[in-house]
Amino acid sequence: MGILVAMHYPTVLFLKAADHTYVKCGSGGMAWGCWGGKTGGNPLRSGSGSTNQANAIAEPNERAGITCYLVNGVCHQAANRILFPAGIFVTGARGYGVSELIFGPYGRPRGPLGTCLAPFDQHQGVTGDLPQCLAASPEMIAAEAAPSPESRRYFELVSAAYGDTMSITIESGGRNDAGLVQFMARLFDYKIEHNLGRRPDGPRLGRLRDLRVSAEWSRIKLETGFSERQMKASEFVAESDRQAISLQKDAADILQPSEYQALFDLKHGEFVALADPEIVARAYPE
Repeated sequence: MGILVAMHYPTVLFLKAADHTYVKCGSGGMAWGCWGGKTGGNPLRSGSGSTNQANAIAEPNERAGITCYLVNGVCHQAANRILFPAGIFVTGARGYGVSELIFGPYGRPRGPLGTCLAPFDQHQGVTGDLPQCLAASPEMIAAEAAPSPESRRYFELVSAAYGDTMSITIESGGRNDAGLVQFMARLFDYKIEHNLGRRPDGPRLGRLRDLRVSAEWSRIKLETGFSERQMKASEFVAESDRQAISLQKDAADILQPSEYQALFDLKHGEFVALADPEIVARAYPE
């Protein structure tokens, strides 16, 4: 069985933005860029898994079916998909807690008006390893204990959830907005339970869930406007980041400092943008 390694490095915005993440195999002989660069990073975590399966998930463009940047997800979601055979996520990368909440661990399965379809093909029948990934390089491997039972349960829950997304990507031409909102709220519930251990009290949990649902409808409205050419790409990217930061600020008003840090892996009152300017320039040239 091969080794898959989650890699990360700061973007050009450094502390104001999320890390870029990508994936390498344990030998260092193969890497997948996940919308961005695939050199110069540091190991974040590693796990055993089929590198053939990871390569099939990555697809030739190395975006792992994350069709539209900032709609289906960012590099974190592409990397998580490629890391699926190892059962690990890019947890610990700066900003991942934010992108996971907004896009889910494996991305939003579609965009507005049936566009940007991005179902997660897990390639379950693919096994074995790429020849260039057979030998493990010790300096490439991030030391990590076996996943906890809680982490394994979270992985299993979200993996199963993504297997249930056909109705929001195929039915009605992919225009089932209410189904998408319900799906993202389901992932949010899993994240709350996993990250916080125990849920906040009833009123605060209700406010958090209302906030998450409202944020999803706001994203759908934003993306619909962009797809209908009501705004430029630069305006879409700026508003996407504004919404992401607004969500963090609103959550900070609801959560206790320890809860905020557990949910976002950021200090209370610390906010990050998700758009990587270098990737945006390639994804949305103007």
